[in-house]
Amino acid sequence: MDIVENRTDIKRDPYSGAIINVDNSAHAAAVSGYKTRQSAKEQLKNNTADINIMKDELTEIKTMLRTLIDGR
Repeated sequence: MDIVENRTDIKRDPYSGAIINVDNSAHAAAVSGYKTRQSAKEQLKNNTADINIMKDELTEIKTMLRTLIDGR
């Protein structure tokens, strides 16, 4: 592979002419960042579900209290 513009992170394939990224540490950082973002999305999804459950339970408690107070 041929060096491109005096850069060590990319090279040109002599057969296809394609530019190829050969920087493994940048790839590893991108994969790690993706996994971190996916984990944060999953945590947000779980937190949202927990909050919605708590809201439903609070509504149920309020309904029970109103029933007790009204004597129905």
